[in-house]
Amino acid sequence: MGLMQSLTSLASGAGHALRLHSRDNRLAPVLSSELDRTLGVGQDWMPLTYGEYYPRSALVYAAVKLRQDSVARVPLKVFRRGNGDPRPASLGVRDQGLGSLGARAVDSAEPVGKDHPAQRLLDAPNPFWTRSDLWRATETYLGLWGSAFWGLERDQAGQVVEIWPLRSDRMRVVPDPDRYVKGFVFVGQGQQLVPYVPEDVVWIKYFNPLDEYAGLSPIAPLRLSADMGMDALRANRHLLMNDSTPGLIIETTDAPTDAEVQSFYERWESRFRGVQKTRRPALLSPGMKASNLGFSPRDMEYIQSLRWSLEDIARVYGVPKVMMGDLERTTFSNFQTARRVFWEDTISSQLAFYQEKVQHMLLPNFGDPSLFVEFDLSQVQALRESENDLASRRQQYVSSGIMTVDEVRQEMNLPPLGGGSPDS
Repeated sequence: MGLMQSLTSLASGAGHALRLHSRDNRLAPVLSSELDRTLGVGQDWMPLTYGEYYPRSALVYAAVKLRQDSVARVPLKVFRRGNGDPRPASLGVRDQGLGSLGARAVDSAEPVGKDHPAQRLLDAPNPFWTRSDLWRATETYLGLWGSAFWGLERDQAGQVVEIWPLRSDRMRVVPDPDRYVKGFVFVGQGQQLVPYVPEDVVWIKYFNPLDEYAGLSPIAPLRLSADMGMDALRANRHLLMNDSTPGLIIETTDAPTDAEVQSFYERWESRFRGVQKTRRPALLSPGMKASNLGFSPRDMEYIQSLRWSLEDIARVYGVPKVMMGDLERTTFSNFQTARRVFWEDTISSQLAFYQEKVQHMLLPNFGDPSLFVEFDLSQVQALRESENDLASRRQQYVSSGIMTVDEVRQEMNLPPLGGGSPDS
C-alpha cells in the first residue's frame, strides 16, 4: 500500500489503529492509542484559543498585523545561477546596494522572469489568493500558532500549480520511525479529514525544544501578559459602567437643600459642560472648597498592567513599542531609528527564515538545482540611507581605497572620469 493510500485509510477511520514509534534521540512520544490520537501530533501546541488572541487582544493584533504587512510588501524573486558557477545559491536577503543586510546573490545569477513556473506560482499562488495574501496568512499563522503549512496542488503531470495556506490549528503531523514524517492530515469543515503526503506540504515552524513535531507559538510565553492586558480592560470597562465615584468634591460649611443642590448642578453644567468650555475658570461661593480626587491606586495599577502587557508583546514579537502606538517620549529621530531596527533585526531575519524554507521545500519541485529565491528589500524606505549618510559612506570608501571615484560615479549613474580620480 502506497503512502497516500495509507494516509487515506488512516483518515477514513475504518477501526484502524496505527502504532507510531519515536526515532532514536527524538523527543516525540511513542503513540499507541485509538484513531483520534493517531491522526497526528502537535495539536496540543496549536489550540484554537491561541488564534482567538488575534481578534480579542488589540496589542497582539497590532504586533501581528505590523509584521504581516511588512512581510507581505517585499517581493520574493526567483534566480538561476549561471552555468559553471560552483558557488551555492545565497540564502541572504538581496539588498541591491543597501550595504549591511546580508549576503548578496552570486554575481552570475539572473532572475528567471515572471513567466517561469516557480515565479508565476509565488506571484499568484492560486486563483483566489494574491502573493501578499499568501504571506499575510503565513506570517499570521506562524505568529499565532508557531507553525504554518502550505498545501501544494499538482496538475495531471505532477507539477505544482497552486499553493493553499492551511489553518495551523487544523493540521496534524503524522510521525514515521524511518522517514521522520509519514504525512499530514488536515481536519476540514465537518471534521472531514484530508491527507497529504510530505512532498505536498511546505512546513514552516519555529523551533520547539519540548516537541519536535510542533512549532512553539509566540502566544505560549505571552499568555499571562496578554491576558493581564485584556483583563485590565474588561475590569476597567465594568468599573466605568458601575462607577459612581465623583471626579470633583465640593465641600461647603452649610448643608444645602435639595433645591440648592439641583440649582448648583444646573448652573455648573451650563458654565463648564462641553468641549468649548473645557478648563474654564470656576468661582465658588464663600464657604465652598473644591478637591480633585486624581488617580486612585487602582487606576495606576490598571495603567501599569496595560504597559506591562504592551512591553511583553512588543518584546516577543520583535516590534518596537513606538510602532505599536506608544508615542510617549517619541521624536522623529528615534521613530526613524525604531523603524530601521525593526526591519534590520526582525523582518530581515524573518525573511531569511522564509527564504530557506521555500528553497528547501518548494523549489526542488521544479527540477532545477540552479534555482534559488531571494527577497528584494531595495524598495523598503526604512532601510534606505539618507543622502548625508550615503555621501559620507562613499567618501570613506574612496579615502580608504575600498572604492574608486569611478565606481562611486557608476553607483550614482554618472559617467566615469577615467583613471579612478577626479584629477585624472
